Amino acid sequence: MKKLCVFSVSLIIFFSFVAPSFASKEVITETSTEQELKEYAYFFKGIEIMSNLILTEQEIVNLYNEVMSIGTPIVGGITSYAPISGGSTKTEIPPIYRTYKNTGVNEAKNLIFAYMMKKIPKKLTDSVFLNWLFVKLNSWSKISPTYVGSWVSSSYSTAEKKRNYHATVVHYEKSNYTSPKSVQYFQCNYWFGK
Repeated sequence: MKKLCVFSVSLIIFFSFVAPSFASKEVITETSTEQELKEYAYFFKGIEIMSNLILTEQEIVNLYNEVMSIGTPIVGGITSYAPISGGSTKTEIPPIYRTYKNTGVNEAKNLIFAYMMKKIPKKLTDSVFLNWLFVKLNSWSKISPTYVGSWVSSSYSTAEKKRNYHATVVHYEKSNYTSPKSVQYFQCNYWFGK
C-alpha cells in the first residue's frame, strides 16, 4: 500500500512538470516570426505595466485609468478610457476574476520539506527547538493565493484604419480585486485572426 501511494504521488508530480513543457513547445512552434513578442516595461504609480506595444505617456495614463475603473465595466459598450489613442474602445470579453490558491505548489513544497526532514539525523529532530524552527521555516515559505482579472477590449485605430484587439491581465494584491500590482497589456490581433 505504501509503494502504491509513493508511486501515485510520484506520477502526479511527474505529469505536473511534464505536461506544461509539452504545451509550451507546441505554442512556440505555431508562432511565426511576425508574431514574436517584444516586451516593454513601464512603471506608473507603483504598478508595473508590461506590453508588446510602445506606449506613450498618455496611453499609460489611460491604461492605468481603465484598470482602476474596471470594477464597474460597461460590458460590450464603450469604456470611458481608451488605452490606445484614436477611435472608440469597447469591451469584447468582459472582466473575468479568478483566484488561484496555489495548493499544488504548496503541497509540492511540503513534500520537499518532508523529504528533507527524513534526511536530518534523528539526534537533531529530537530537539523541540529545531522542530519548531523547521515548522517556522516551512510556514514562512507558504505561497499565498494569486488574484487575477482579465478582459479583452478593442479599439479602432484611425492610423491603421482597422480594429485592434487588446488582452489585459491584472494581478491584484487583495481578494477584492481593487489594488493592482502588475498589468500585462498585449495587442492580440493574430489570436482573433484579424
